[in-house]
Amino acid sequence: MAEPFVSLTNPEFTDDPIGAYARLREQSPLVRIGFPGGPPVWLITRNEDVKAALSDPRLVVDYSNVPGHQGPGIADQMVAALDLPDEFVPYVAANMMLKDGKDHARQRRLVTPAFSVRRIKALRPRIEEISAELVDALARKGSGDLIADYSSPLTGTVICELIGIDKEDQPQIREWMNEYTAPDADLAESGRGMVEYVKKLIGRRRAEPREDMVSALVQTTDDSGDRLSEDEIVSMVLLVVNNGHHSTSHFIPNAVLALFDHPEQLALLRARPEALPHAMHELMRIANPVPTAGPRYATEDMEFAGVPIRKGDALTGSYLSANYDPRVFPDPERCDVERVLERGQSHLSYGAGPHYCPGAALANLEGQIALDHLLIQRNTLEVTVAREELTYTEATPGGARLLDALPVRL
Repeated sequence: MAEPFVSLTNPEFTDDPIGAYARLREQSPLVRIGFPGGPPVWLITRNEDVKAALSDPRLVVDYSNVPGHQGPGIADQMVAALDLPDEFVPYVAANMMLKDGKDHARQRRLVTPAFSVRRIKALRPRIEEISAELVDALARKGSGDLIADYSSPLTGTVICELIGIDKEDQPQIREWMNEYTAPDADLAESGRGMVEYVKKLIGRRRAEPREDMVSALVQTTDDSGDRLSEDEIVSMVLLVVNNGHHSTSHFIPNAVLALFDHPEQLALLRARPEALPHAMHELMRIANPVPTAGPRYATEDMEFAGVPIRKGDALTGSYLSANYDPRVFPDPERCDVERVLERGQSHLSYGAGPHYCPGAALANLEGQIALDHLLIQRNTLEVTVAREELTYTEATPGGARLLDALPVRL
């Protein structure tokens, strides 16, 4: 069969991404797409197929696990494009998200206690306190940017406290965290500062453990006595900083806009605040700022979703397309905070399978508290610019599309 080939640089993917992906989804379960300067990739467009791919052992995230592989994989090329100093190579190599099989399972087993239900639930009072302080400060100010004045400092402070960063050091750490998404930032300088700080923190927590993530990572052992190495702990902290902070800080303004676009749903939540935890499933479906899964590689010639795939081919799942798939979500462009799905069906904003996001419970908790404080406990929040005036930055074609600012009055 002829391979459809689509460029994600086409304007339709920025002008109307939901509609563009809907057309691809109905065209084929897999569509051949291209990236500037990169190899062609199979884009998986349908919910059940994306979920299946994320759990298929024949598809791996580490290109070196493809028998007879040659050259670097897409993730390797993206890291190389950052032009990071050689000293960062061990932390990239230790990244849990880039491991498969036993290597991934071992690291995940040792990391999971740091994100236990008990630890996350224990954070609620402190997250409530941080959020209330930021909302009060924004209200006193009268107007500002919801991202810079609320969601970014909220998630940045929570991540710092989760990791175990001392209060006096948090402003510098948060500055480095925010540089990760700044277009002209010196990643080498901020990365070096972050790594050096985390190494010192590991040493302090080995000597005097506390109730924080680094202490848990340092202390955790499995049944065989295995522990995480220092490189693995540093890599995990950098992963949490990058994924746990930025994704949630941009989910919050996206969710606010979604509820303003559907005022009847906002009214329902204000009338029934106890419905908010369930509503988070729907809001995460439509307000998720992470549009695609990381690439997977076929370890053998195979057929996937009825399409022949060659060994070494790269595939990536579109979360955006999967989350708007009418096969799972009837009338998918409608926000329905009371939506009930059939057993086994779900949005895929946290991924699925072995690499399911370990921080999902924390992101849900932060989102609930933010929307409660901003929109349910108060009814005065207003967006002060027209929707067409909002601007976004897209890191790469088909990559995260992040709102630059959300001017508000409170």
